[in-house]
Amino acid sequence: MKNLQMRFAALLLILCMIGASLAGCGQPTPTLSPAQPTSPDSSISSVSQTDSSPASDTRLFTDSLGRDVEIPADIQKFAPSGSLAQLVLYGLAPDRMVGWTSKPTDAMAQYFDAKYINLPTFGTFYGKNADLNVEALIAANPQVVIDVGEVKANMKESLDALQQQIGIPVVFVEAKLETMGDAYRTLGELLNLPEDAKKLADYCDNTITDAKKYAAAIPQEKRVKVYYGEGKTGLQTNPKGSFHAEVIELVGGSNVADIPITSGAGGNEISMEQLLLWTPDVIILGPNSIYQSIGKDALWQDLTAVQQKKYFEIPNGPYNWMGRPPAVNRIIGVKWLGNLLYPEQFKYNMADEVKTFYKLFYHYELTDEQSKELMANSTFAKQ
Repeated sequence: MKNLQMRFAALLLILCMIGASLAGCGQPTPTLSPAQPTSPDSSISSVSQTDSSPASDTRLFTDSLGRDVEIPADIQKFAPSGSLAQLVLYGLAPDRMVGWTSKPTDAMAQYFDAKYINLPTFGTFYGKNADLNVEALIAANPQVVIDVGEVKANMKESLDALQQQIGIPVVFVEAKLETMGDAYRTLGELLNLPEDAKKLADYCDNTITDAKKYAAAIPQEKRVKVYYGEGKTGLQTNPKGSFHAEVIELVGGSNVADIPITSGAGGNEISMEQLLLWTPDVIILGPNSIYQSIGKDALWQDLTAVQQKKYFEIPNGPYNWMGRPPAVNRIIGVKWLGNLLYPEQFKYNMADEVKTFYKLFYHYELTDEQSKELMANSTFAKQ
């Protein structure tokens, strides 16, 4: 009896297939079959279909790791994978972001439209700080998860495993400081927002191109020696080659901390003796460091930069302009630090530049007072 049932089912299947080929049977056949490879240059393919739609509602997207990921043809809801992706994607499509990996703090909230602040928070998807709340993610119902940033070891395997775990397509778009424009163009293709992406990409490209041109004109003997300090003592530093310090070299500065990079998010811990040997011309300090007390601290008085009041606090709001996280916030940092170190080359009106950047990337209209407040400690140290 069981064999008879199986044969009957098989017969029905064959009849349906024949009927579909002759009369249409109400369902179109896929435009691609597994035996027909697509062109390697094609990032959009008709690879699946549903009973409710005669046309394909998915496409293949080849991400920056070379992974072919099946994604919805029309993405209206996405989740960022971490703080860097969140920052980059907010600039392009805030209305399509279903939530935060980390909710903006009260201090940061003033730079975001209130309608976005109360989006759900579902945590960071992977990495050493992963704290993903899968239930919150599922409730937010994204069509795809987008990761943005630098390529890391074993990343392909990590994203494949994440995709399998959550059952949602996961794609990666590489974004370095000097290729942020390319990243936005790729994201524009992914989200079908090419014109919006082009505005952001062009701004990034023009900033980087100008910085390289201006820096190239600065003779080596006139390059400013810069120390970048963070932490409660100011003696945590981001060495040359660190993501968080890339802006220094890009604008023609010389990072005095030319030392191996230690692991960890806080940078290298150094001694005051080492800093004295480096003799920086300019000191830039991260937010919540020692800017307010450095001028009165006896430990720092032997440094010429302190004596000449050439120490500055990196603007911070909603994110640190030098790179925490190391995302598109560094683009305005390029203009700020270039103008600070070499005002004759980087001839920017920074008040205007900051307003333009915040409008483009944060969708926020800065007031004159807010612009001044952001850079209050980043021009010349107060007497």
